Amino acid sequence: YDQLTASEYYELLSSDRRRTTLDALAERSPSVDLEALAEAVARRESDAETVTDETVTGVAATLHHVHLPKMSALGVLEYDAAETRVVSCPSTR
Repeated sequence: YDQLTASEYYELLSSDRRRTTLDALAERSPSVDLEALAEAVARRESDAETVTDETVTGVAATLHHVHLPKMSALGVLEYDAAETRVVSCPSTR
């Protein structure tokens, strides 16, 4: 994240969900679909092995509409909203 200004860095990390998402992405391949990412984030947030479909759907919605576009705009990752897929993760940058 060397290219981020201090303000952008704080904006990125100001959200628990974005921090959790970065953590989940660090363990994934360079490309991951939204549903798999949402499930990984939901499991981390609930500290459980399994989560309900409703919970995953809610996490996916906030990732798709809020967090992934913001992270993409900051240049931290690339998110293809049409394909609902992160196509470049932090571990690959």
